[in-house]
Order: sequence, then structure tokens, then C-alpha cells
Amino acid sequence: MSSPLDQSEVDALMAAIQDGRVAGESGKDPDAPVVPYDLTSQDRIIRGQMPTLDSINERVASIFGSNLSGRTRIDMRVAPAASTLMKFVDVGAMFSPPTTVWVVSLGPGHGLGVLLLDGGLGRALLSGALGDRKVRADAPAVEAPAELTSVERGVLKHLLGIFTDAMASAWSEILAFRPEVLRFVSDPRMAMVAPPSDLAILCSYEVSGAVNGRLQIAIPYATVEPVKKLLTSPPRPGSSVDARFSAALAKDLENVSVELRVEMGRTSLSFSRLLDLKVGDLLVLEASEASPLPVYVEGRRKLTGSPRVAGGSLAVAIDKGLAAAAPQKGAKSFNVPNVSR
Repeated sequence: MSSPLDQSEVDALMAAIQDGRVAGESGKDPDAPVVPYDLTSQDRIIRGQMPTLDSINERVASIFGSNLSGRTRIDMRVAPAASTLMKFVDVGAMFSPPTTVWVVSLGPGHGLGVLLLDGGLGRALLSGALGDRKVRADAPAVEAPAELTSVERGVLKHLLGIFTDAMASAWSEILAFRPEVLRFVSDPRMAMVAPPSDLAILCSYEVSGAVNGRLQIAIPYATVEPVKKLLTSPPRPGSSVDARFSAALAKDLENVSVELRVEMGRTSLSFSRLLDLKVGDLLVLEASEASPLPVYVEGRRKLTGSPRVAGGSLAVAIDKGLAAAAPQKGAKSFNVPNVSR
């Protein structure tokens, strides 16, 4: 950012500070503690400006918790934690054992993400999915690299697929995510899906009940930045479309009666001439027999037709449909009974 002072003013200010004519720390306590400030504070970027993200995370937790409990038959609850904005290099510091790290594809055009699963939670989910009903929430933690067999990796990949399905459903109105668990990563260096200086949104979910633990997913900030305007707007509950309600509404609309009016022609006359009209008087309309007739639906011109006689009755044959148009301006038309052409 350019300085509001030119170079001569900057030189004069620096000289005044060196000579003591301008105090550099006027009014400051030299013993006051230094308060650190995080320029990547999530309170300003995530919590303060993206309220819809919290709503999405709550929906992810609700869908994932119910589906995971039904799959493993373990009584558990999933609640979202505060989202955090951090650099990928800081996310990489969380890859230490016993956390298991998985690389997740967010779908075509959305890049990759990183999914972190607590070691204790992963072992409990494995035990429940393999039929062990004696899962304990207070199982001792093991500070060792996670060694998973191919069977265990397949089971965990299937369970984490429940989470990615919930994520796709919750994000469907904002981004067309199609997340998919790609692979288990044993070497943390292989899980850096973005440059260390890039920002990531870390969404955390706390699991409680029969088992306790945390599931976290790091999404590149560049992925959600194009829809930041949608995330900054307040969440709109009930914005999803109910197909049954839409069908019932369409059925009711089909039974609504509308006024259909055909204009045979137009003419202009003075108000005094209108008052002198009597039964049997003729009005000459400014239209020919071959010209199309405008058809108005609820006062708006929608169609055109031609006069016909059907079964001894006067009728209009629809010739062409028209786009919605504003009512025409001009001479006034009057509905005069018993007027012949």
C-alpha cells in the first residue's frame, strides 16, 4: 500500500524522531505485555462472515451421526465444532500418530481435501463395524503410527464414505461437491495436497456417546472462495424443494379458473356520442375480417386467433401463442351489449 506522505515528508519525520522532537512511543507503557495477533483469525473470516458454513456443518453432523449409528449399531452423537482458517503447513502438524490421514477428492474441478480421524475413534468404529459390541469410550490412546491391514482400510474407507455422502448432501445447495475417499496415507508428506502457504478451512466434528473422538476435514479455501458471497448470506432454512408439495401445488393451479377474453376490434368515440348510443346503433370497428384477433388471459395478451363458426356457435380458433406482454396503451374499449359488426 502506498504511503500518504511523499519522500521529503517521510525524511523530515524520521529526522524529527531521531532528534527527539517527536516521541516514537508517546503514551505507551514500556513494560506493557505484547499481545499477539493472528492475521488468519477465523473469527473475522469464518465465524463473522460465513454464517452459512455453520449451518452446513450442522447438517453434515446430523446426517453423518444418524447414518453412522445405524451402520455400526453404536450409540453416538456428532456435533460440529468451530471452523478454523489456517495454512496447510499448520494442518500438516496435525498428522502425527495415532491420527489416521486420508486424502479425499472433492469432485471434478474442486481439488483435493484431507480428512483426519482420531486413532481411538477409528479403532472404535472398526470394532463396531466388525461386530464388537463392547466398544469402550475410555480406551487407552496409543501413541504409535497407525498400522492398518487392507481389510481395516477397506472398512474404514466405507465408514468414511458415509461422511462424504453426508457432506455432498449438505453442500448441494452451495457447491456441487462429489467427495470421495481416495486413499489412506501413512506418510504425512504424501497428504500435502496444496502448497504449505495456501489457506485451508478446517471443519471439525466431535463424536460423543459410546465412543469419543474427533473427525476433521481440511478444504482448500480457494475451493469455496468463488461462492463466498453465498456463504456470507444468512442461512435459509427450508430452501430445499419438496417434490410432493410442488406436485400438489401444480395440480391445484391446473384447476384455477381464469378469464379468457377475445377482442373483436377497437373504435374511438366521444363521451357525448357514447351517451347518445341506443339499442340497435352500429359501431364500426377498426379491424378487418381477415386480421388475427388478440386473446387476453386475465387482462394480458397471450394468444392470437381467428373467428370461426363451430356447431352453430361463434368460436375463435387459436392460431399462435405469444409471450407475456404488457397491456396495450391507447384508445379505450367499451363492452357495449347487442352491438353487431
